[in-house]
Amino acid sequence: MKLSALLSVLPEKKVFGNQAPEITGVVYDPLRVTPGCLYVAINIYTQLDKIEIPDGHPLLPDAVRAGAVAVVLQQDQPVPAGVVKILVPDSRYALALLAVEFYRHPARSLQLIGVTGTNGKTTTTHVIESLLMTRYRAGLIGTLYYKINGRICNSKDTTPEPPDLAAIFTEMVNEKCDFCTMEVSSHAVDFHRVVGVDYQAAAWTNLSQDHLDWHKTMENYRHAKLRWLSSLGPQQHVALNHDDPSAPFFIERVRAQKVLYGLKNKADVTARDYRFSADGTRFTLVTPRGEIEVQAKLRGEFNLYNMLAGVAAVLHTPLTLAELKQGLEKNIAVAGRFQPIALGQPFSVIIDYAHTPDGMETVLRAARAMNPQRLITVFGCGGDRDRAKRPLMAAAVEAHSDRFIITDDNPRTEDPDQIVGDIMAGLQKKQSGAHEVIHNRRDAIRHALDQAQPGDLVLVAGKGHESSQILKDRTIHFNDYEVAEELLREKGYGG
Repeated sequence: MKLSALLSVLPEKKVFGNQAPEITGVVYDPLRVTPGCLYVAINIYTQLDKIEIPDGHPLLPDAVRAGAVAVVLQQDQPVPAGVVKILVPDSRYALALLAVEFYRHPARSLQLIGVTGTNGKTTTTHVIESLLMTRYRAGLIGTLYYKINGRICNSKDTTPEPPDLAAIFTEMVNEKCDFCTMEVSSHAVDFHRVVGVDYQAAAWTNLSQDHLDWHKTMENYRHAKLRWLSSLGPQQHVALNHDDPSAPFFIERVRAQKVLYGLKNKADVTARDYRFSADGTRFTLVTPRGEIEVQAKLRGEFNLYNMLAGVAAVLHTPLTLAELKQGLEKNIAVAGRFQPIALGQPFSVIIDYAHTPDGMETVLRAARAMNPQRLITVFGCGGDRDRAKRPLMAAAVEAHSDRFIITDDNPRTEDPDQIVGDIMAGLQKKQSGAHEVIHNRRDAIRHALDQAQPGDLVLVAGKGHESSQILKDRTIHFNDYEVAEELLREKGYGG
């Protein structure tokens, strides 16, 4: 595509140089630049090797050496002779417009269903995918990976950067997907990652404290969610959790057709006679299309909400009650989301991603609902992230756990002792003897398993699906599920 044609989508720009070059790709990471590319310098992105880059402008020489023939900048700086310079007010916004244009708007060939909220996005997208695939070919994009008709592919962002997102959409179109469901994070909204992408439907799961290291206030965080949800027009559909305290705020301001779901307040999609067990959730699904009995494998009240969100999000499709039942009753396995490890041990072990106060509270309540003899929790809080949520998470753990171990969870550049100090500030009964501090996460998990007696439940929370532990001076491979399984096998379980 000619640079001149590509740049025509930018509402504001200053171009220095010849706009005749043929552009072979739109990239934001110099590591991906090949000859003929247009390089867009943006702030705060993650490279292919998982290193977070605060600003792409200083890396412009690397992009030019790799073959970039044009560069888009938000901050003016010199460029070598022969390289076209384009100055824009917001390079991230420009990146989104350029990416969808370069890839010729592939999302327009799909029906997109986005999911936003503090907790439950990943599981809800998996529920939606399962429902859709009873009749259609479907893709999924989210925290763990992206999927095309059930095939798993590696991904590095919850909501990918615009060129990556457009490339994934193109791949889905080429493989004849009808639908795509995807997570839309608040960071993605602030970073303009979904600008130029049209959605037919959306779901909002809930709102609680998270990401205040970036958003600073809950009001900013809430408005990031609203900016995306309110971008959907009257012809689109939005599923809203009517039981969440923030529901009135969104109901009043969202322009799209609203489908309310919940268990407590009046809702279009709800459940009756629900019963939770270690095997799953049995309930009567109630929808505007009728009622039907469901025996789902997903466990816990929070997952019942995720299932209701999924159903509400697809009510604009012609899926039948029988197809909704079929989709809900599939084995919707989501790594690190209330994921059990069963190797024949006489106690339960569950791995979960809970890393917010509300998420922790929700998961602990679900664990309690399984009626264990004792609930033993292993958790920590990430470094270089929102410090205000640490004591709140500790309070939730203390309130619901019989014993708990505070450990490290991606301390990054922060002093682990400082993180533990913030966590300890939330404890009301520091002298009760119910808690211990073990910084080494493997040792903490080992200690919890050593303490477990028949009928107990060990909950390892915070990292879920993550496969690395980010320390101050290095990043090591670490996955809670793998470690717990290995330690259980060392104890003689699993044959």
